[in-house]
Amino acid sequence: MNILFQRCHMLLLAPLLLAAAPPQSIPPTPAGPSWTDLADLTLSSPVILRATVTDVTRLGRKQAPDVPQDQVRALLQADVQAVIAAPAVLPARIEWLWQAAPDPRGRPAIARNSSVLIFAAPVPGRAEQLRLVAPNAQLPWTPESDAAIRAVLAEARDPAVAGLRVTGISDAFHAAGTVNGESESQFFITTGAAPLTLVLLRRAGAQPALRVATGELVDDSAAPVRPRTLLWRALACGLPTSLPARLASEPALVADWSAIRDSLGPCGRTSVR
Repeated sequence: MNILFQRCHMLLLAPLLLAAAPPQSIPPTPAGPSWTDLADLTLSSPVILRATVTDVTRLGRKQAPDVPQDQVRALLQADVQAVIAAPAVLPARIEWLWQAAPDPRGRPAIARNSSVLIFAAPVPGRAEQLRLVAPNAQLPWTPESDAAIRAVLAEARDPAVAGLRVTGISDAFHAAGTVNGESESQFFITTGAAPLTLVLLRRAGAQPALRVATGELVDDSAAPVRPRTLLWRALACGLPTSLPARLASEPALVADWSAIRDSLGPCGRTSVR
């Protein structure tokens, strides 16, 4: 036990680790992360692992004097079960610092043999040591989360999709149809790269239908926006809640913009990026 204590003490005093791998405080998330939270973590993490915790060593106030009174810090060691993403070969056993609210007994609220997902970055020069990329970057492993992460990584192979960010609305127009109750509105969205066009179609007796087209021309390739995709994430999280003043003077455009927002639904992001 003394050997382990000394090892932890030396780990905390190493300037490289303190500078490159600050401990992360993980707030309780009883409902689990949203799909958007998982996508955010996936896209910002060079290392994503599934691991089984083998050892949890709580660090006392002497070793971790900056920890808030309502939290504890621990050195976690784990065996790697699966490498979902990594820039290089990793050792079979890894370790990292973790900080969170304690359990009712005042101990780190994680048990040995827990299966966890780690979103991390390697500590330069220390192959076995990682740092969490965000306060919510250690999560319980579930098959659903694992599948969602792998789907995001597959979609992100297209750089244009992975880096898509809405920057504004350049223009819009509304056209009434020849049949009462039918209309079409088009909103031209800037992204910093290729533009997008959102099309809101209204047909008598049907719910408004949202379509999206890449580029400035709208043709038969315009398709619905599938939820839990990076395109959906960019739109749901990035579109402004209201139109620019120069477009907001047209009631039909305002109504159709509201319908687009309703069609996309809430972004679901709960963590600070």
